[in-house]
Amino acid sequence: MQIIDITQVPNQSFTITIEGVRWDLTIKQATSSMFMDAAADGIPIVTGQRIVAGTPIIPYQYLTQDGNFLIMTENDELPNWERFEVDQVLIYATFEEIATV
Repeated sequence: MQIIDITQVPNQSFTITIEGVRWDLTIKQATSSMFMDAAADGIPIVTGQRIVAGTPIIPYQYLTQDGNFLIMTENDELPNWERFEVDQVLIYATFEEIATV
């Protein structure tokens, strides 16, 4: 499991390389929810995917080879950018690790 640094801002984009794959991630604030776009090596995987605490962000396992992204929150609250860096974190976990979350 790898913790990915996210900042306490409502909209952010960044690139991270995990297991040889370059991920371009964008997290956005909507009215009452957070959404994510994710591209792997320049190929869009999800666009406008609603983020729910503890739930894999990429909805289908066949869309990614080794793992998935999740935002973990206290008490499974909805992700909120004001809680990033406090008690909400973005993680990348293998499928085996996700099975134990």
